[in-house]
Amino acid sequence: MNGKKKVLYIEANRDGSIGGSYYSLLYLIQGLNKKKYEPYVLFCQDNVLIPEYKKITPHIYINDFDPFVSSPLMSFEDYIKWPYRFLSGIVWKQIKIRKIIKEIKPDLVHLNNGQNAMHEWVLACHLYDIKVVVHDRGVRPPYSFQTKLFVNLIDAVISISEYYKNYIITYKLPVKKLVRIYNGLNVKLFDDAVDLERVRILKEQYGLINVEHVVGIVGNIDIWKGQLIVVKAIYELKRHYPNIKCLIIGTVVKGAEEYKQELDNYILENKLSENIIFTGFIKDIPNIINSLDITIHASIEPEPFGRVILEGMAAKKPIVGTNTGGVPEIIIDGVTGLLVPMNDPAKLADAIRYYLSNKTIALEMASKGRQRLIDVFSTEKMVAETEKLYEDVFYGKEID
Repeated sequence: MNGKKKVLYIEANRDGSIGGSYYSLLYLIQGLNKKKYEPYVLFCQDNVLIPEYKKITPHIYINDFDPFVSSPLMSFEDYIKWPYRFLSGIVWKQIKIRKIIKEIKPDLVHLNNGQNAMHEWVLACHLYDIKVVVHDRGVRPPYSFQTKLFVNLIDAVISISEYYKNYIITYKLPVKKLVRIYNGLNVKLFDDAVDLERVRILKEQYGLINVEHVVGIVGNIDIWKGQLIVVKAIYELKRHYPNIKCLIIGTVVKGAEEYKQELDNYILENKLSENIIFTGFIKDIPNIINSLDITIHASIEPEPFGRVILEGMAAKKPIVGTNTGGVPEIIIDGVTGLLVPMNDPAKLADAIRYYLSNKTIALEMASKGRQRLIDVFSTEKMVAETEKLYEDVFYGKEID
């Protein structure tokens, strides 16, 4: 590849939470070949990970351009409002976007949040002959007419699981190039971040010292993430393990305040206050996961991938995950972890109970899980496959 290419990465999340898309993008840019690519990153809002991004590149921008997200038109009112939304959300923004493009002069724009978002940038890239790649991190049909139209202007779409890639294929979304690239995790960086003294401090902070059974779920608190299912499972487990502790690690996303109140009410009504611990957002994921005995994934909708599962695998923790979405592509049921039906507290409780009753088997599964992470879900593999796609987009090379 001749010359260094400027790649502008855009993260459009604005709900105040720090989720998998932020971390996946961070790890991608960390591993990017800086002799070939010069990364620029545009956020829609300030966030706690920006210092980490600045360690990789000085080219960090924060610009609240209120990214457009296209949804199917479901009512007469939607049809009436659509022309105004299109003009204000896409056309009128071209003036502002043009200034950013003139300043950065990107060769490629990598949109980090799906083919139904940031159509204003897709249009701008088309107008200024800039290559555009979109990361589909979990867009489900039905796809809007506008999305189907704008996909024709996208050079390539990256899907993070076969499950979500198949949505695009089944619903015949007209994508020029579609590839599946799994999210990755750098095991060495994860291991290097583990500090046993920090683990001890976290355990002391949350009252886990000398607690025999500690489980936890990592993720933003939102109804589809299934924290209520976990709490109900703990209620079942408390009969046999009265001192069990469960950490709910994550912040409440905007719009999920009522859900958090529902969680609080259930905990209060069922006398689980001594068992359930809300930690809020924790940046220090390697050490908080190392304070757990079991890592839980409990989404009640198909999870696009499940980055927290990789983090549990890196820490050699027994994992329970739901059996749909991209999760079964990560966990081999009964070999590297246990899969349970979505929205089923009883089955989730059974899986946790199995681990607690069969600790040798649990540790064997956890060890195999870490090896699967190294073999299939490494950052090196994710970066190499992404760079291969970039080469194809720039030069028309075929991807093996």
